[in-house]
Amino acid sequence: MIISKELILKVKENDRVAQQQLYRILLPYLNTVCRRYLINPSDINDTLQETFIKIFSKLNQFDATRGQFKTWAVKIAVNCALKYNEKMYRLPVKELNDEIPIQIADSGVLKKLSDDDLLAFFKTMPQHYFEVFNLHVIDDFSHKEIGNILGIAESLSRKRLSRARHWLASKVDNTTLKNLGFRKLI
Repeated sequence: MIISKELILKVKENDRVAQQQLYRILLPYLNTVCRRYLINPSDINDTLQETFIKIFSKLNQFDATRGQFKTWAVKIAVNCALKYNEKMYRLPVKELNDEIPIQIADSGVLKKLSDDDLLAFFKTMPQHYFEVFNLHVIDDFSHKEIGNILGIAESLSRKRLSRARHWLASKVDNTTLKNLGFRKLI
């Protein structure tokens, strides 16, 4: 379904039917976004609730001349998920250590993984690296946008992506990454 300007206007006027319709349109997509960013999948409902509260309460801030409504809603969902992780699970940053044993994954095994399994594999990456990897490679945010979202310098975003690349290279060969569609990392 398409999110029309008329639907958004009705939601702004507190039309309950329009609010439910917007909720039904956005829920499957935002559920997927939150699932990708959250450390613990059982936190999806709490994060989605917070996301929809922010969407409905900040609807007057949406500017159709700056982008699509769905993109605006996704940014809210990403921010809510990252803030939830920060509040509940933030661990100290651990730098890569050359003494950590390297395990190369069999490329045939990775090709057969489901999306959920692949996501679970990526989530084994250190959290700070995964956040930047997910924002840049999967959701195509610029390093400047990532810096604003995470409250870090643009240069730190680039550094964390570089470290995510090194982490992945220690686990998977470049050919496998290319075959999985991650050309941005190679």
